[in-house]
Amino acid sequence: MRLLSTLVSIRELQKAKNKMVNLDVIRDANNTLVQSRPLVAVFFGGTSGIGHYTLRALATAEAKGGKGFRAYVVGRKIAAAEKIIAECRSICPTSQITFVQAEDISLIQDVDRVCKHIIELEEREDQNSRIDYLMMSQGGSIFLPRKGMLTQT
Repeated sequence: MRLLSTLVSIRELQKAKNKMVNLDVIRDANNTLVQSRPLVAVFFGGTSGIGHYTLRALATAEAKGGKGFRAYVVGRKIAAAEKIIAECRSICPTSQITFVQAEDISLIQDVDRVCKHIIELEEREDQNSRIDYLMMSQGGSIFLPRKGMLTQT
């Protein structure tokens, strides 16, 4: 039944090609997703700043009547992650939050390693593994050259 209502919402969105989509249709589709199953979220840079506050906001929202959530917090500092995970678990005790340590996510090999680990964890947890929410707020300056890259002057 939920799939049918989601398909109806998608059809309504498709009909509206060049028109503004009714906000209620979007809200209904989002509510169907959120209320139908536990959310799965991945936070790159979830150990401080925007990522931390967003994870806490998700825990607060889920504690008010959601279906629960699983979150993977990717970061470098395990002590910071443990503190944030404890805080979020106190807000939403049914949450499942896992820290995944990264060394340097500016390197593709580290991103690949982290993603592979998250996929393995998620496949163990759920046959229909997925990610519903991806937060990428890792720190770093975009104005500096990549490590190990030669720059021309």
